[in-house]
Amino acid sequence: MPLALVFAVLHVQAGSFASAQDFPLTLVMREHHEPFSYLDLHGQPEGLLVDLWRLWAQRTGRPVRFVLTDAKDLESWVLDGRADVWTGIFPFGAHPQLALSDPVMMLFRAPTVTAHDGVLGIRAAVRPDRTELLAEITQGFHHLTEEDRQSLLIRWWPQEGWIHLPRAHMLTAALLGGAFLLLWTVGTYLVYRFKLRGKAQELLAALAELRRKNNALESEIAERQQVEKDKERLIQELREALENVRKLRGLLPICAYCKKIRDDQGYWNQLESYITQHAEVTFTHSVCPECSKKIYAELKAFKSAEQQKKKAASG
Repeated sequence: MPLALVFAVLHVQAGSFASAQDFPLTLVMREHHEPFSYLDLHGQPEGLLVDLWRLWAQRTGRPVRFVLTDAKDLESWVLDGRADVWTGIFPFGAHPQLALSDPVMMLFRAPTVTAHDGVLGIRAAVRPDRTELLAEITQGFHHLTEEDRQSLLIRWWPQEGWIHLPRAHMLTAALLGGAFLLLWTVGTYLVYRFKLRGKAQELLAALAELRRKNNALESEIAERQQVEKDKERLIQELREALENVRKLRGLLPICAYCKKIRDDQGYWNQLESYITQHAEVTFTHSVCPECSKKIYAELKAFKSAEQQKKKAASG
């Protein structure tokens, strides 16, 4: 009984696998994209991509169904499950929301001949959760020979310029592209470094000039501050000097005979005392030459009179 159950399960799985292989693979591609994918006069899909996938279906035994739509809707057809595969020409690099196969055919176009410059690859894109389908597609394209791919190019693009790169040359093309990208990056870096060095030198010179002007300005400010301090000190000294000076103003009542001066309280003061009190002046007494002659003459006359009195008294 268990052995029969195992055979039944294997039979069911084999039948499911066979039905999955027989189910058509829906391919979505860009319309109006001659010579790769377009609709002919009868509304049937034609082009290099169409023949390539027809050849894939012939070699793998799995039927395919083509849907041609606008370029902006291709990604949504795969993401929402309306199509299994988005096939077309993809440049090198990863896709943010889809899983890409390895290039199944490499195309090269010389610059200035067409808008598709550089190396491009025909690839298949599926949802990231359908890696088994991507493996099936890749395995199927392994059955195509280089002659098959070359015949497709000759049929759909007989002009000179498009060259199919065999798989043996893909690595060489990738290495050459990487070397060119590296040289371009290094060259760009050196150019910008040279420009930045020149700008840095200009900025350093401007900074040095700014520092010099700043130092000169600081010195000028310090000098002006010192001048202001000296001015304030001089003003303070003058104020202190003015406070120490007393001035005699107005009319002074003075005696015409004894030369005494009457103060505000009505008292008569000696001239020396009054001036000393109001002008902070100290007098030092001396005798002028005229008074000296007068005083000495009086003293001499007084001494002579005294001597005569003494002589008269003794005689």
